[in-house]
Amino acid sequence: MTNPTPFTEFLATLQKTNRTLDFFVDWQKCLENRKKTRLYATHLNALLGVSALDLPAKVAQLFKDNQEAFSLLPLLLAIRNPKELVKQGTLQDYLQSPKGICTLLHESGLFEILSTHKVKDLNDLILGIEVGLDSNARKNRSGALMEQYLEHAFKEAKLNFKTQVSVTEFKDLHASFGNDIKKFDFVIYGAQTTYFIECNFYSSGGSKLNEVARAYLELAPRFAKHPHKEFIWITDGQGWLEAKNKLQEAYKSVRVYNLSQLDTLLRELNHA
Repeated sequence: MTNPTPFTEFLATLQKTNRTLDFFVDWQKCLENRKKTRLYATHLNALLGVSALDLPAKVAQLFKDNQEAFSLLPLLLAIRNPKELVKQGTLQDYLQSPKGICTLLHESGLFEILSTHKVKDLNDLILGIEVGLDSNARKNRSGALMEQYLEHAFKEAKLNFKTQVSVTEFKDLHASFGNDIKKFDFVIYGAQTTYFIECNFYSSGGSKLNEVARAYLELAPRFAKHPHKEFIWITDGQGWLEAKNKLQEAYKSVRVYNLSQLDTLLRELNHA
């Protein structure tokens, strides 16, 4: 039995979330992104309050002065990629002429927002858009929080470890991976054994969890020929309750810990 804790106990101790109050918005990133567009936004502020009659001339003058400023328009539609497809081509196509820009402004609804003083400064609007777009990064952020938590725990335990380590640093083990250039979240160097650790956290379920469990189920046997190297998977989150069958299959042959069992693992690693 690879794991001394019964699987039912492992499931029962999975946490609902690892989110803290600073999880929801990466303000620093949002502010940095806004800073990058500040010059263009200030330039386009000249469109605020402009009438439909005056719009073509105003756009034409702005286009002449600083055509690049209009590259900001897709972002004002909460789209980062100007090559986003629409029926008539791409958003980028509209940005090539004053006429196309006026069409984009009218048909996207942006002109209604800009002309009626519903926005006082495009820089403020962009910050709001950046906050909204940042919510797309939350799934990845859960994994990053898990890594940060474990890194802190390993430091507190005074373990000798490195983060984001490529398997190519271990020639014998690399041979077992073939062309797969695997990078591990952590490698802990014990006196006798080196531990290769992957970590993740899933608050919600989905097909990805079955794929993750399958991947580690296939990865673990590659360590069989290396007696002084071991693979450990640290995972948590009640999203696993929706993929418990595949997780249970992995649990039979992969060393798996959740956060409630972390102290047990740290004690073991400290005596490795």
